[in-house]
Amino acid sequence: MKILKATSLLLVCSAAAVGADSGSISGKILTAAGAGAPVPKAPVEAKSLATQAIQTVRTAADGSYELSSLPPGAYEITVKNVPFFLPFHQTGVQVMAGKTTRLDIHLDDLTLNTLGDGGVEFAYLLSDKRAPSGPTPRAGDGKPDLSGIWQSSLAEPVGDPPELLPSAAAIARRWRESNEPPPTTLCLPGGIATESVSEYQIVQTPHLVVIVDGGFNPTRMIYLDGREHPQNYNPSWMGHSVGRWDGDTLVVDTVGFNELGRLGIFLGGLSQDAPRTEKLHVTERFRRPDLGHLEVETTYDDPGAYKKPFNTRYVKALAAKDAEILEYVCAENERDVRHLSAR
Repeated sequence: MKILKATSLLLVCSAAAVGADSGSISGKILTAAGAGAPVPKAPVEAKSLATQAIQTVRTAADGSYELSSLPPGAYEITVKNVPFFLPFHQTGVQVMAGKTTRLDIHLDDLTLNTLGDGGVEFAYLLSDKRAPSGPTPRAGDGKPDLSGIWQSSLAEPVGDPPELLPSAAAIARRWRESNEPPPTTLCLPGGIATESVSEYQIVQTPHLVVIVDGGFNPTRMIYLDGREHPQNYNPSWMGHSVGRWDGDTLVVDTVGFNELGRLGIFLGGLSQDAPRTEKLHVTERFRRPDLGHLEVETTYDDPGAYKKPFNTRYVKALAAKDAEILEYVCAENERDVRHLSAR
């Protein structure tokens, strides 16, 4: 059974001083799973039922928000497009002049608040991670040294959102209607699109950059020795990657993907049902602007599934010096597949 919306916790009015002719709505956005972890960066929208005027704010690091200077009346409150979480919708929320309406919300996550990976973990992915400060380290050849263990983050859309072609939209709809699980649910790789949400380690040499993924994906090789892509490369989950330096930016070109992976929920603006084809061409730009941060801007160009290329960006924070990438064996003690309705 699918959950259509999350649950509001509290709806009360207080006599806070918010202005004689206007009111406000404030509260916190929390996870429904676990003890209620704060959900940061969630867009909270208030639409006046009388004028259709809209005001939107984003939650702070502690999940709090405030919609202020609202004319008195009834409002429709919506929280949507929060990666990993189902949308929330409530209508008829009353605002009175000079008072604050309190509305706390618990968001249901995509795993339906089950144990294991769920709301608390997803909220962590949305949060800003602590990072050390200092100048960008340099390798022996003078290039920025991207080496290090980089914490999980979340890719956000840049520019226009992706648009599926009718054929790809039909595939996505079929997967959705049949409840077809994504590859990661079956202990298969997630592909480049999942790298932002994984903690990974970069090992850099003058002729090769290695990305060791701490979760979904096999180790990835990025060749910097001037080679080109093979003429008849066997399509794979991660594709074939070659790189070059453009000033202080490492530009990585990847082709040779199979059609088994998905460009899904880990990319802002896409659902977990979004397909990819063997025509997919990915261009990444890696920058290390300082000691503690890694910025990655990615262009996805797949004329077999999307109307035009689209872009995403994520920023990772450097992990502590004593951090290590632990062994990850998805199928070890695996107990999920037997419960999947599509199986």
